[in-house]
Amino acid sequence: MRDSEQRDRFLVDEMLRHLEVVALGVRGGRDRLETSPEARYALEHATELLAEAAEKTGRPFKTTNSEIPWRGLRRFRHDVAHPYDSSAALITVEQLWRFARNDAPRIARRLRTAEFPSGPDQTARGE
Repeated sequence: MRDSEQRDRFLVDEMLRHLEVVALGVRGGRDRLETSPEARYALEHATELLAEAAEKTGRPFKTTNSEIPWRGLRRFRHDVAHPYDSSAALITVEQLWRFARNDAPRIARRLRTAEFPSGPDQTARGE
């Protein structure tokens, strides 16, 4: 197994682990997300870590799995992690809920069936 494939497999496992935390947040319901600072923090932090791992996957992996919204994850992470940054959009509970309820399960399904590109070892990172 190439180093880049091994790294991408590790990152996919990490992303799936963070998506499990997101799924737990959905089980608590939207009301809990609105009323519990801990629930919101857990969802925001899991989203940040998910997107950070996604950012580190190699370009060949991203190209092969283009149905995953790589750029959208990057932007969402920036907005969640940097609400004080003038270029960030303030993330609402509704946006977090929609991501957790709709987007995260689709991303998890796609990651579970992700294809790992074959060919020479490529160390390019990013998009």
